[in-house]
Amino acid sequence: MTSLIRARPHPFDLDFDHAALLVIDVQNDFCHPEGFCLGDLGLNGDAARAVIEPIRRLVEWARIQQIPVIWTLEAHRSDLSDVSPSKARRYENAGYPVGSEGKRGRFLVQGEFGARVVPELSVQGDELVLPKPAQSVFIGTSLEALLRQRGITHLLLCGLTTQCCVLASYRQASDLGFFALLIEDCCAAFDPREHEAAIEVVTSEGGAVGWATTSEALLG
Repeated sequence: MTSLIRARPHPFDLDFDHAALLVIDVQNDFCHPEGFCLGDLGLNGDAARAVIEPIRRLVEWARIQQIPVIWTLEAHRSDLSDVSPSKARRYENAGYPVGSEGKRGRFLVQGEFGARVVPELSVQGDELVLPKPAQSVFIGTSLEALLRQRGITHLLLCGLTTQCCVLASYRQASDLGFFALLIEDCCAAFDPREHEAAIEVVTSEGGAVGWATTSEALLG
């Protein structure tokens, strides 16, 4: 079944039978009040917290539509052996090295409190949860192969943060040949200007980059 979804800058043909929903990095490190970004760095998490409920509704809709839901977590091995030198330097420069000790454990490390999907969202037993060592969901993971095996051609993307892991994943998905639709009100950044800038990138150049829509337009 296909449906024409109202989107920017052009309508998006969604093939329900070959679609998947990617929920990117909606994890405690980024949006739990006691997680590293909010509890230790003291960032304003209002925008990140505000998208949890819209994402919950989007996930429930996808399940009803029998669209597979795939969750990702930015999370490294405990020995940090999968942190590239470039990423290590960039996160150090930003003031939050990967593996930093926080009040609830180490930052972006598998098995820690921060590397879990926030408790407001429930992962069902048959849904895939993929840790990833990079900002894009396709780097250092088996995601592309899994999508190809399942015949997935269309991706719905949401999560945190818009300009970082979501945009990186969106751009690579498009370059890999997937039809990608960004659900803009189910994404957020700590700085709303960065969120808006990322949406503008996706909808720029008259549609050469991609498509963005709202959960209202998608769910009806």
